[in-house]
Amino acid sequence: MLKRAKSPRKWRANHCHYLASQLSEALMLAAITVDMVVPSSILGAITGEQIEPFLRLSLEDASLKLPSKDRAPLNTATVKHNAQFLGQLFGLMPQMQAVLEFLIVINANAGLRELTELLIDDDFDVLERMLQAKTTLDLEVILSQLAVFERYQLIAEATLDAPYRLLFPNVLVSILVSQKLTSAVDFLAPMLSKSPEAQFSLSQFGHVNTDLLANYLAAITKKPSVGVNILLYGKAGTGKTELARTLAKTIKRNLLEVQSQQLIGSQYRSDSITKATSIRLVHLSLLQGLLAHSNDSLLLVDECEALFVQADEQYSKEQLMQALEQNPVPAIWITNHVGLLEPSFIRRFKLVMEVPVPDEPFAYTINEHLLTPLKVSQDYHLLLAEKPNVTPAMVGNAAHVAMTLKFKGAKAEVLIDEVIDATLEACGEEAPPPKYQGELAFDSNMVNFKVSDDAASVTTAEMLASINHAVKQAMPIRVMLSGPPGTGKTAWVHHLAETHGFELMHIKCSDVLSKYVGDSEQNIARLFRDAHRQQKLMLIDEVDSLLSKRDSAQALHEVQLVNELISQLECNTLPVFAATNALASIDSAVMRRFDFKLACDYLTSDQRQALYRQVLGIQRLNHEEVSTLNSLNQLTPGDFAILARRQRFEPKRDHRATALALLTTENSRKQGQPRIGFIR
Repeated sequence: MLKRAKSPRKWRANHCHYLASQLSEALMLAAITVDMVVPSSILGAITGEQIEPFLRLSLEDASLKLPSKDRAPLNTATVKHNAQFLGQLFGLMPQMQAVLEFLIVINANAGLRELTELLIDDDFDVLERMLQAKTTLDLEVILSQLAVFERYQLIAEATLDAPYRLLFPNVLVSILVSQKLTSAVDFLAPMLSKSPEAQFSLSQFGHVNTDLLANYLAAITKKPSVGVNILLYGKAGTGKTELARTLAKTIKRNLLEVQSQQLIGSQYRSDSITKATSIRLVHLSLLQGLLAHSNDSLLLVDECEALFVQADEQYSKEQLMQALEQNPVPAIWITNHVGLLEPSFIRRFKLVMEVPVPDEPFAYTINEHLLTPLKVSQDYHLLLAEKPNVTPAMVGNAAHVAMTLKFKGAKAEVLIDEVIDATLEACGEEAPPPKYQGELAFDSNMVNFKVSDDAASVTTAEMLASINHAVKQAMPIRVMLSGPPGTGKTAWVHHLAETHGFELMHIKCSDVLSKYVGDSEQNIARLFRDAHRQQKLMLIDEVDSLLSKRDSAQALHEVQLVNELISQLECNTLPVFAATNALASIDSAVMRRFDFKLACDYLTSDQRQALYRQVLGIQRLNHEEVSTLNSLNQLTPGDFAILARRQRFEPKRDHRATALALLTTENSRKQGQPRIGFIR
């Protein structure tokens, strides 16, 4: 008679040796083939005991090697409890507990798995007979009950013919054999994680309509609802995830983040990342199903664009539509690339909201805890908050570099700017453009406006007063400015904006025109939308490049661009100014959309002499200077700005000696030339 080994060799409680031994004995009793042999290595893996190597034991002798005493009763109780829990969680028949125990143990114990495969090779129906005897259920019923695990891709296939197709992900096996599960969240832990605590209050997200988000979520979560999904989109690092955490905290719900991958150990279950996306959708459906009766959860699906991009490749669009229309647990979806989502998907969201780059107050607050340890100046803190396109994540990364290098104060400020500007450039974002700064201080006495339409009953002074009043009241006035380059059109609009406390959105052709059909129209719509949201006054420079007459258009997209700009002008909510050096080329329908049309003319003789004295810093002009300036009747403030720049670049030179020659040259450039060009 064979003796049982007494010294343990590879016994592990989480390998469920006692339950594996019981199930192995049941399998061997169910086997029809009596002359089979079992390698001692398999028995050692089943029992966790040291067994003489290289033995091949009959089924009867192998049974004698199985332990009769449970060395880990707590582990056994945990597995039995979790088998019952899984049955209740997935709504399975009570008789399925024996099948679920087998499913857990065959995942935990490699020896049982090897024995099952060995017996099936000789006796195909042995596992079926054993489980039928334990459950009194037909094979079809057992397989139909197991199908729920296949549907959610927790196992590869609901079958009793191939044990390797019944394997759970390792992370689930570890939970099932080590802790008694009491809630769906416990079981789903590998597929989600509880989001960290929110660091901010809703009041700090002043650049987002948080009242709408919070009030809607609070109202909708008071009663069972389906299809509650919110889409937050915007540039990376703008605080979308932090906003979701703050919303969850506000409505007193646990925010559970859906993991983007399923792991076995540290490897993807599938060998492709696109398959991981498909698994993520399955996980989302599983979470929604198992958390359906939870009234304290809110799901977060971050970087969700991959789910939508893979629709119709890894799964059908209908599956994704169902995830958006039938989910019982409210979910917040986040993307940095909303353009990758088809409109048919976006329409399924109950609320869609952009989270833009934070405004100055929020940027100041969110940057404070990052900058304080670096001891930067208060002035720098304020300037950084004003810097456009800079997200909290960029500031956090730059601050991390400064902290790592132990930079403080002014040294840290220089480094932070360098790191942020490099990031902006790599992201295709422009570094903050320099603000408009005329070479000469603006002087309204040097701008010659006149009414350029047939409104003979309105004087220029009256029109300027009306425009000034409309801008002061933030009324949606539309003003067309025409005239030669350098006459002060742009400078006047900047002066108006500064006087009345507006930030000016100065739009150039390069901000609008694109080589791709349809992009230019989208750029126009985006610019008007941004101006409305940010409450900015608009100046469209060189507008003739955008609004040329439609009857001379060479392509359909040129006509569409004019139509789009007309449509946006009719809907604008704030003052809009347009400047052109070629008024005659602008479409007549566009001209009718402008409330006021002003022409800006060349300087008068007195103005030319005044600017000459101002720029050169002299009191009196000599006879030659007076005579020459009187003859140069096509000079503009922009021409005198050139003279001022020369003085700044060469301060030691006598510029009075060459000033008349320079101005004469600039005046000659305009002789007989069409009035087209760029503001100097």
